Amino acid sequence: MTHNSDRSDRLLKKQIFNLNRHLPRQRKNLSELLVEDKPHVIGADGTRHRFKRNELQILSQIIPVKEHNRLKLPIYLEIESQTSGTRVNGELELKILCSVLGLEDCGNEMYIYRPDLRIIRRELPTTTQYIFLVR
Repeated sequence: MTHNSDRSDRLLKKQIFNLNRHLPRQRKNLSELLVEDKPHVIGADGTRHRFKRNELQILSQIIPVKEHNRLKLPIYLEIESQTSGTRVNGELELKILCSVLGLEDCGNEMYIYRPDLRIIRRELPTTTQYIFLVR
């Protein structure tokens, strides 16, 4: 019984790995992206992920200039197999998402559910990306 369970776990992890192939090998900070002619990152699968300049401008208005080098993009929206919400963490990331959602204070971690997720993805489609996690 344990053998089949281990095999299933390995298969699931491999499938999750394949779902995350689009994620960049290295994220860039907001400062770097604002000065690029064609702001982008390269995914682990070699694809180019472009950022819309207007989204970068929105982010630069929400967080102070002195913090631009701390914000790594894209912002990850973490989908876990064990929870129904999408997790986001990080002080700057949450400041941005709370601003987009019109919330006062979100702390350092929050779970976002489908209605709010639609708003975030509609407003920030290129500066946010889903990441799939297995725990």
